[in-house]
Amino acid sequence: MTWTSTHPRKAFALLAAVLVGLPTAPSLALAGTVDPDASRIAAAGHSLKWNWTPPGRTDRYGHAETLIHAPIGIVRSNVVDFSHYRDIFPERFKSSRVVGHQADRSTDVYIQIAVLHGVVLLWDVARFAPPRELSPGTEVIEGRMVPGKGNVQDMDVVWTLRALDDQWTVLKFDLLLKPGLPAPQWAIDEELRDSARIAVDSMHDRAQGTCGIAHWPSES
Repeated sequence: MTWTSTHPRKAFALLAAVLVGLPTAPSLALAGTVDPDASRIAAAGHSLKWNWTPPGRTDRYGHAETLIHAPIGIVRSNVVDFSHYRDIFPERFKSSRVVGHQADRSTDVYIQIAVLHGVVLLWDVARFAPPRELSPGTEVIEGRMVPGKGNVQDMDVVWTLRALDDQWTVLKFDLLLKPGLPAPQWAIDEELRDSARIAVDSMHDRAQGTCGIAHWPSES
């Protein structure tokens, strides 16, 4: 294991933890591993977007992902700040407010969204489950439309947060919106992936405090 690129205090702490068998926080610089998500986003120099059908789903979602120079806790606090989605995504969210809480700690959020360049306003009540850990350092926060509460056919949003270490987080967002209006699939795809990218870019800037992808410490 090489210590030359590591701050002496961090190196000492890691060495002490290894010697006594304590768990250590992930550190890409120390582990020398390549994170494909972080490397891909850093190489592009901006967030990425596309359409796809996520595993276990049958519908096409808009997908976007970004690399944030901020701890996962800060990113999470912005993701669950539902009542301020209107402030975070003014290009899409025309209204957002918490309208209820459930016994399982889920949160009901009224959301009004502008689509088709603001020509159509869609609304629904989405129920956001509390953060769920998929694996150590990886969390999912999902919001599903409450049946019958909205003028859309269906809506599903999925935030995936993954801590790379104590200072870096990969944030991914998947969005499904079925407007219930006649529209070609290409137009729906464009709307979903553009909205997904606006979402991750807004969360990125809010959590990091600056725009743009920060310098990613390469594995070299």
